[in-house]
Amino acid sequence: MNIDDILNQIVKNAQLDDDAFDLLLASHNGSRNAFCESFTKEVAQRYLDNLLEFDIADCAINFLSVWAPLETFSEFSWAIYRAFDEGEYLPPGQLAGTNQELYTKPMLRKAMNAVSLKADS
Repeated sequence: MNIDDILNQIVKNAQLDDDAFDLLLASHNGSRNAFCESFTKEVAQRYLDNLLEFDIADCAINFLSVWAPLETFSEFSWAIYRAFDEGEYLPPGQLAGTNQELYTKPMLRKAMNAVSLKADS
């Protein structure tokens, strides 16, 4: 099981097998928290690189938040979750799809830059 398997399940079924994250965690060789950070970072980067559509990336993060409740998310994973959450809502008068450009992508870039700066120090 890998991240592509999870994303493919979402694309095909808009659903995940009950044990998908457990299987991926087992192959990760790290803590649940480290796994969540790795998963959210990969999904965010793929979305920013235009390798994932918003709906698929958003579903992946939402499924992760059910598997590993938000209360256990690190600051970084929480920032990624919030960025995708902001993209779900369309304020009145705003054109469809613009909320991801106005909110999600800038928030993702900020979170990704912060983690990159932390790694460099």
